[in-house]
Amino acid sequence: MIHKVISAIYILCAAVQYNDPDFYIWIPVYVIPAVVAISYDRGRRDSKLILILCGVYIISMLWYIPDVISWITNGLPTITGSMHAESPFIEFVREFFGLGICLIGLIWYYKKSSLNSINKG
Repeated sequence: MIHKVISAIYILCAAVQYNDPDFYIWIPVYVIPAVVAISYDRGRRDSKLILILCGVYIISMLWYIPDVISWITNGLPTITGSMHAESPFIEFVREFFGLGICLIGLIWYYKKSSLNSINKG
């Protein structure tokens, strides 16, 4: 049941991306962890694939580090105000945290998948 709830949360995150100018990037970013959660729920637990996905998300997050640093050096202004970013780095910081949320889920499933393969072996 928990995996279905997690998947639903990621699907909701993907759904709110429909009006984003680069929705074609961000919808899959959120759908991928949802698919991992449903796959895990159905017994398909490929820890190697999840590890590769973790690597992709980490590399993607690294792309945003300069914007996160800019956000920090500007005094951590709110990124939750309006849906339109008033400062150029706000959208990038939001995207960085979105990737981070997805990465946390993927790491959790990687650990669960790895433990399952150890216990089976």
